[in-house]
Amino acid sequence: MNIQNSVVVITSAGSHLGQNLAQHFLSLNANVILVDNNEASLNQALHHCQPYSSHVFQYLLDDESFESVQPLFSSINQQFDKGIDVLINLYPSLPSPSLIKDEQIDSYSRQYSKLAATMLCFSKLAARQMLHNQKRGVIVNLSSQEQDSLSQPSSLISEFTQNWAKELMPFNIRVGGILPSRSERHTKHRGWAKSHDELIRNTEYIVENEYFNGRILDSY
Repeated sequence: MNIQNSVVVITSAGSHLGQNLAQHFLSLNANVILVDNNEASLNQALHHCQPYSSHVFQYLLDDESFESVQPLFSSINQQFDKGIDVLINLYPSLPSPSLIKDEQIDSYSRQYSKLAATMLCFSKLAARQMLHNQKRGVIVNLSSQEQDSLSQPSSLISEFTQNWAKELMPFNIRVGGILPSRSERHTKHRGWAKSHDELIRNTEYIVENEYFNGRILDSY
């Protein structure tokens, strides 16, 4: 896919990685829509992205429900010719649960379930719009959380990516996934900035490479 002039939606765009992804795709002359439910973080991301390009927009979610996300895609379809080209489904980093601190197990489980439902909601609406507009679109499932191959985020992203790719392949819509370093020590050794750079380069590679579909890239 040619990234120039494409319409790219980035979820959790108020995070550091979301902002860095937005700046990179803006530098490649894409139209970038920043999406988040944290108004302060979203405004900050927009402020840092505007020097890169005027083709950056923001959308504040009331929540991650289908009813809240759907108007975003209706707006995209009206504002841009044939709607969305790329969805970068960013699974944000969650703090590891503590065994000592007074934390509720149910609360932590709900956080994971909520993030999974959000990824599903955005991907479903993006795929529908791509199908309706007959777009050769791309969905990238991306985690910023250090993990091993058996962790819940890793398994979730792998399963979503592979299953959605099979389902959407007949319609020329590709799905790829990216997982970060598998060890916290390795990430610290390379540095936070280098880790993000590699995740961003891998995202660009998936979007541009027409033959990449249904696979997971590991950043080592």
